[in-house]
Amino acid sequence: MNCKDLEIIFTVIPPPLEWDISKVERKAFEVANITKVLDINFISLPEVVEERSRGHRIIPFKMKIDNVVFGEMIKSFDRDLEIIVNKISVIMDKQEFESWIEQNSKKFNYLLIVGGESSKIRYEGYYPIPATIIARNHFKNIYGITIFHRRDEAKRLLEKTKAGMKAFVSQIVFELESAKFVINEYIKLCREENIEPSKIFISFAPVSQLKDVEFLKWLGVYIPKDIESFILEDEKKLEKRSIEIIESLFHELCFLNINNLGVNIEHVMYNNLQVAAYTVHRIKEIWKWR
Repeated sequence: MNCKDLEIIFTVIPPPLEWDISKVERKAFEVANITKVLDINFISLPEVVEERSRGHRIIPFKMKIDNVVFGEMIKSFDRDLEIIVNKISVIMDKQEFESWIEQNSKKFNYLLIVGGESSKIRYEGYYPIPATIIARNHFKNIYGITIFHRRDEAKRLLEKTKAGMKAFVSQIVFELESAKFVINEYIKLCREENIEPSKIFISFAPVSQLKDVEFLKWLGVYIPKDIESFILEDEKKLEKRSIEIIESLFHELCFLNINNLGVNIEHVMYNNLQVAAYTVHRIKEIWKWR
């Protein structure tokens, strides 16, 4: 991985709407403190909505605090922190999306545009590329999502890059073969059209209980059978083994001859926030001594 300075995004789920304000503020303070201790410059805040196309939900859905509100709260504790606010463009009325863009581009420099939960659903709002074309005149940096095992993903990335997306954050991965194939194909396509490839952040998430693994699979995360068996072989070592897998994959990333890669660490469950922070620490240690 040919990066002089490793960029790390820390993805944090906004708290449930049912939490009282003091508890939410404590969580914002905890997140800001993690970023200071670990010298993290980017916090990504998903927009969490109830997904209906995946069947029975493993974890009951709870409405979350607006990610813009939570982002402003975190920044009140650390003004230098960059918030990457996520927005699912397809589920909004088009005029409402345009108004949201104008209003919130004054608060944050980074926007991550997210598409729909299923290609089988016809949405009325803006799909990621037209949403990017609108948003790029307001936000300084537009990011997108990449799913490495999706068909024709390299071509999708090329078209999104042409539209103005400056970086992509991957779906959580537990193997790198799909990533390597898509990234190399994407770089090849960019070279053919004399376009500078956008940065790609590879996403990892530690787990600490069986329910975490089940939830990730429900979300559509691909976990190879041998990796899943290794992680689940001893439930008492589940957390430790998941971090070992992430460390191993990161070591592999470090030896790839690919420019412009970064890392995104997610906690998925609220109780995994500190585990995810520790994972950032481990990755930084590996990077320092590589």
